[in-house]
Amino acid sequence: MVALSALLLTGCSYTINGDPLPASDATPASAPTTTSTTSDGSPKIAKQRSVAGVDPCGLLTVDDLKPVGALTAQPTRRDDQIQESCQYLFDGASVVTALYQKYEHVRQRQAKGREVVVDGHSSWVACDLDGNAMVCTTTTAVNPNRSILVAMTLNGGKAEQMTAMLQSLIKVALNRLPAA
Repeated sequence: MVALSALLLTGCSYTINGDPLPASDATPASAPTTTSTTSDGSPKIAKQRSVAGVDPCGLLTVDDLKPVGALTAQPTRRDDQIQESCQYLFDGASVVTALYQKYEHVRQRQAKGREVVVDGHSSWVACDLDGNAMVCTTTTAVNPNRSILVAMTLNGGKAEQMTAMLQSLIKVALNRLPAA
C-alpha cells in the first residue's frame, strides 16, 4: 500500500508520496469521482491567486498554529525535500506548507483522497496512518497551474479532527496569497 504522505517527526525530512502520474493526462479508471469541479472538469477556483514571490513560511503564523501546539523550532524552508515548502515542528506533530503543483496532478496521485470545497476552492484531502501517527494532506487549487499544500502529521491523531484543522489553516493561507 502506497502511503499518501509521510512527514517524519524527526524534523530532518519529509515527502509527499502517492501513485506516480500516468503518462497521459487521462484520469485513472480507479480514481474517485469528484463533486467540486467545474463542468469542464477543472477544479473550482473562487478567486485566482498568485504564488509568485510568496514565502511558504509566511503562509501560516505561530498564532494560526496554536491549535496544533507550541512550536519546538522556528519554521524552516525545506526546498530540498519538497520545492517551495516550509516545515513547522511541534512536540509529536509536524505541519508542512508548500506552494505546490497543479491540483489535478495531486488528485491523480492520491486516488484514495476526496474532494471538498474550501472557500470556493477545490481542495483534495487525503489521510493515512503511518505507524501510530496520522498523516493528512490538503491540497487546494489557487490557479489553473498551481495549488497550495498544508499537511500535518500528529501522533495519535484522528483524521476527521485533523482534516477540520487543516481546512481552517487552508482558509488562512488562501487569504495570505495575493490576487492573480
